Formats: sequence, structure tokens, C-alpha cells
Amino acid sequence: MGARRGELLADADLRPAALAVGVVAGAATLQVVVFPGTADTSWLRFAVEILLVPLPLICSFVLTTIRDIQTVWRPLYAGTVLIGVYAVTDALDEVVSQPDAFALVFEDGALLVGAGALVVGTYRWVERKRAYEADLERRNERLDQFASVVSHDLRNPLNVAQMRLELARDGHGTEHLSTVADAHDRMESLIEDVLQLARSGEAVGNTEPVGLATVAADAVANTNLDAAALTVEADVDLQADPGRLTAVFENLFRNALDHGGRDVQVRVGPLEDGFFVEDDGPGIPPEERNRIFESGYSNNPDGTGLGLAIVSGVAEAHGWSVEATAAESGGARFEFRDVTLATELSTSGPRQ
Repeated sequence: MGARRGELLADADLRPAALAVGVVAGAATLQVVVFPGTADTSWLRFAVEILLVPLPLICSFVLTTIRDIQTVWRPLYAGTVLIGVYAVTDALDEVVSQPDAFALVFEDGALLVGAGALVVGTYRWVERKRAYEADLERRNERLDQFASVVSHDLRNPLNVAQMRLELARDGHGTEHLSTVADAHDRMESLIEDVLQLARSGEAVGNTEPVGLATVAADAVANTNLDAAALTVEADVDLQADPGRLTAVFENLFRNALDHGGRDVQVRVGPLEDGFFVEDDGPGIPPEERNRIFESGYSNNPDGTGLGLAIVSGVAEAHGWSVEATAAESGGARFEFRDVTLATELSTSGPRQ
């Protein structure tokens, strides 16, 4: 069969008028494999025969009968890119037998595998390019957020502190120093939030099982929330970065305190595919629920507007979704979905 194919290609210049070049729709994603037929092949017989061919190869067969001329199709490249197919006619007008046809198909099977690798490689390249562009856009957004914090949010308390220090130096009393201290506390909070925000959107590396009750207790210890105000309905192990998950709870607890006051009650519990955190404070108006995760958005004049942006960034970095809704008490409820539970990985090992 190999000698027969050599004759087809070597003798092609004997009848150059029969050499056709055509671009086939979708050929850029398919490698064409030869499926020669006979001049008397009927469409019914061809339809029956094609059903006998393994399904993965069906898309690679091209059969063209031009009068009594046998036509063989070959791939057409521009460099390494497949742009179409070209036809080489059988100048000897000999009939290729059906067994030879199947031999030719499987002999050229490697071409199909190569084309499949090209398609997959191109798809992965496009996906990586899209992921890179999305990551670059997120980074640019964070840079804009940092510029806003530095130029506005940090400058305001700094100006206040400078003005009050001048008044204190001029002998107008030391009561202005308490305002300076408050301004410094404000700047410290802003700097801490900015650093958390910068890290929140970074890709999560190694994760480990983290108990819901444990991380909630750790977050309470780092905030002003009373331990007695926290209720954990049920414990469950989440697959997460412990430090960044703790930051999520810390910011949600601070948010509850900012809006619900010292007497606010907080509940934490598992969902079928994640977990929730809710409080019994005043809640979030429906028209604001889509905006609260935006950096800088806050209806609390003393808030930085970065806490919930940090929560959203950490969730996104883990591949989770987070949604703000209403608790049964009317307070704010945050639901985290698409969370991997540690028990789901018991047979496949930890996720990297």
C-alpha cells in the first residue's frame, strides 16, 4: 500500500489540471485522513461502509468521486498551521480496493492524533491567555484601589493629625492629641486593610483541612466580638488556606460589630456546598447587596470600605462564590458556595 501511495503523489504532475486546492470550513481544527473509494461507489453503500469505521475517525474521512477519477485529499499547511486540504488525483485511473482503503486510514491515524494535540494545545493557550488577561485586569483594579486609598483615605486622617498637632504646639490644649491618636488608629486600620486586600486576590497555594468552629474562634480572638455572641451550629472541615480564611471571618465579624453594635449576635454554620455567616444587625438593603463587595464602598462613615472587598477576594482566590442576602432575623447573611470539604478529598488526596 505504501508503494501505491507513492505512485499517487509522484504521478500527480502528470495531470496538473486535476490538482485542486480548497479550503474546508473548520479544517483549521481537523487533520484530514485519506479514505479513497471507487468510481461505482453509491451513496447508500458509502453510508453503510462509513458506519463500520470507528467513531473517532469518522470526522477525518474525505471521499470524493469525480467521474472515474480517484481523488486523494492531503492536509494543506501554512508553516505549522493547518489551513485546508488539497486533492491529488489518481493519474493511473486504477481502483483502490476497500481493504487498502482501511489500511490507508489506519496508517494515517497518527496525523489525526497530531491534529488533536494541535487543537488541544491551541485551546489551552487561549484559556491561559484569557486567565492571564483576567488576572492582569484584577491586578490593575487593585492598583487603582491602592491609589485611591493612598490619595484620599490615608491623606484625610493625616491632614487631621497634622492640624491638631499644630494646635497643640500653639498651646491650645492637649485635648487635640486624642484626635491625633484617633487619626493614627484610622491610618493603621487602613494600612492593615490595604495589605490584606493586596493579598486577598492572590492565587491560593497549598490548602489543608480547617475546622469551621476553630477558624471562627480564632477570628473572635482577633476582633472585639464577645465569644459569647458567637454560635457555631455545626462543625465541618473545609479545604482552605487557614490564614486567609481567618481573615474572612475577622472582616465579617468586624462588619457585624460596625453595623449591629456591641450586642450583635453572630451565627456560623455549614451549607450543603459551603458555609454561612450571619448576624442579627440591621441587615443590608437589597439594592446595596451587589455593591457591598466593591472596594471603598461603605455606608459607615468610620469604615474603610475594604473589609468586604477582602472577603470577596479571598473567596475568589479559593474558587468559591459569596453572596450577601438576608438572615431570618433580618440581619446580614453571607453564603459561601462551591467550597471543597475536606471529606470530599479523602480518596483523592489534598488539593494543591
